[in-house]
Amino acid sequence: MNVILEELLHKHFAGGDVPLNPDLVHELDILLNGASAAQPETSKHSQETGALEELYHILWETLNLLGAETSPVISDGETMPSILHAADMLHTECKNIVQNEQHTLRETVHLKTIQSVAKAGSWDIPVSRDLSTVQNYWSDELFHLLGIDPSATKITYEHYLSLVHPDDRGFMLEEVNRAYMETGRYDTEYRILPGGDPNNPRIVREIAEVIKDELTGEPVSLMGVTMDITEIKLAERAIVDANTELRTLFNTMNEVFFSVNVEQDKLLQISPACTRLYGYAPEAFMKDPFLWFSLIVDEDKKSVHESNLRLSQGANSQVEYRVRHKNGQIKWLLTRMRPTLNVAGKLIRIDGISSDITERKEAELALANSELKLRTLLENSNDAIVIINERLDYTFATESIGRIIGYSTAEFIGTSMLDYIHEEDQGFIAHSLLSLNTKPEEPLPFEVRFRAKDGHWVWLEGVATNHIREEVIRGYIVNFRDVTEEIRYRRELEDANDKLKRTNTELDRFVYSVSHDLRAPLASILGLIEYTASETNEEDIKQNLSMMEESIKKLDVFILDILDYSRNARLEVKRTPIDFSGLLIDIRNSLKFISTGNSNVEIRINIDEDGTFCSDRSRISIILNNLISNAVRYYDPAKTSPYVEVTVVARADVALIGVKDNGIGIHKDYHPYIFNMFYRVSEKSKGSGLGLYLVKETVEKLNGDIQFTSTPGVGTEFKIYLPNP
Repeated sequence: MNVILEELLHKHFAGGDVPLNPDLVHELDILLNGASAAQPETSKHSQETGALEELYHILWETLNLLGAETSPVISDGETMPSILHAADMLHTECKNIVQNEQHTLRETVHLKTIQSVAKAGSWDIPVSRDLSTVQNYWSDELFHLLGIDPSATKITYEHYLSLVHPDDRGFMLEEVNRAYMETGRYDTEYRILPGGDPNNPRIVREIAEVIKDELTGEPVSLMGVTMDITEIKLAERAIVDANTELRTLFNTMNEVFFSVNVEQDKLLQISPACTRLYGYAPEAFMKDPFLWFSLIVDEDKKSVHESNLRLSQGANSQVEYRVRHKNGQIKWLLTRMRPTLNVAGKLIRIDGISSDITERKEAELALANSELKLRTLLENSNDAIVIINERLDYTFATESIGRIIGYSTAEFIGTSMLDYIHEEDQGFIAHSLLSLNTKPEEPLPFEVRFRAKDGHWVWLEGVATNHIREEVIRGYIVNFRDVTEEIRYRRELEDANDKLKRTNTELDRFVYSVSHDLRAPLASILGLIEYTASETNEEDIKQNLSMMEESIKKLDVFILDILDYSRNARLEVKRTPIDFSGLLIDIRNSLKFISTGNSNVEIRINIDEDGTFCSDRSRISIILNNLISNAVRYYDPAKTSPYVEVTVVARADVALIGVKDNGIGIHKDYHPYIFNMFYRVSEKSKGSGLGLYLVKETVEKLNGDIQFTSTPGVGTEFKIYLPNP
């Protein structure tokens, strides 16, 4: 190769190792060597020397190598066009190489940025029997998730597995093996221990796919991505806890909460307090969305209509009216409502709360008629009523104040309200007074701490109304009652709920730990039994070992049933599209290995689905697996063609599942009990007594329904209805 060309390639293209066209390099080499050969001695400065210098200079510029300290010298201008053509071709190829490298670099930076933002690390693991030596690819972000410095450590897949939480390692490897053997991919969640620290586990989601050789179809590598979803899981758990607390409050409050879809005239929800307020249960209001309006006293329906008009204009509304309780009693209600309008300004939803203000209204009406009647009513009420003037001094108080805070009316009247309110609640009181003055027509509910005569603090709950402009009153009327015990009970209930949540979490961990610790020794015992059976020819010993194996398998099935029951009771329903065909094929394949001498039972599958039904796949698997395995296990050996037939009709709104067999059947005397926990028809029954109980519990968890018919000697049929909400 020409010395100058070699130097240039070495200087700018790593010694000429770039993938250039060899014919092009050879052509340049010949041309440059030819030009050099035609060049006179260095002491001569002829016209050819100038031409050669110019040719090298042009080549220099063409290759974008400007900036060098010196320019090469060349002669023989006749070779110039060929050299320029070759230089241009060389420049084009070099430029393409640089552009490709820059594109690759940008893609790499982009990928790393995405992985960093998403907390997702990628990896590629070649298939190998020795996990301790195989060379794997791990992205920098994956090293970060694992708590390992990528520049200082080379990790193997064996090292990676050591960072998986010990309790999750088993099922994680099962997913990997299933991907290699069956599915070709997996999507699972498990915990990792970054840096090997057991006190800082993180939850990850891992999605991987098996890469196969195009010719042989054999797996060559496993490629995937691992994402840190710890914060997502913690947020989901917090949402569930918050919803539970809100639902508890919703179910225990005295006021009636409700939400209405105005467009569909549909009641979305109503709290259980409606039973106390109206005498009708929530189901009655759900069935008849106009029931509440029919209970309003006719004279007050106009006020409610006017309130609805304000709502349609986007304004919050508050209205007082009378209703007729189911028992005939007339009650006064205070209903506060908030409207929701769509982008077109049309009312589409109303949310509100109704309070029983019967006592307050009766007190106000009695006051208007006669002060004596008013006092008689108030002094026999559990609530206290006071009047506060504009200077916030008490000007009136019922005798019942003594039962609540210990003061007599003589001691109380003339003192300032601020002398009794807890300092932490005084800001709320100031805001409430401002609200009462700006919206005098709206009663104001409150809940504050009040200092009793003996010095202890009492929680008071009540309603204040503005009557400053009324000549007789000239103040704020406040009626309240002692709710100290209610608040104490509420807080105790909240504490109890917190303890219950912790107990449930600990129970879940206990069930999982116990089942894991029990199943591991059982697996070891089964292995020893299998080995011992293979080492002996004595039939008695083999028979005993077979009986032991059968008993251990029963125990293992029982443990799995306990696990399924625990998960069904505590885990939230996770809805995804259901592939019944694939699910039933998996179940049928798994049941081929039931060693009860019933392998000749035919499993027939009839599927009619459109792919739009959504439900919890794991729970549906529990239902089908239990019903089909029972049919296989209790087949009728007297029949020549035993079978179990599964029929599924799945649509967007519902799935109908039928499981029918021609097995031994169940006598009608046992029908009322087959769904009971631990119930077995006889001591010879092979199951744990949890299977059908778990089936029914799971169906109910999915808001479905199950029915069955069975005749001894004919067979059994289960029919299941599952909705798609």
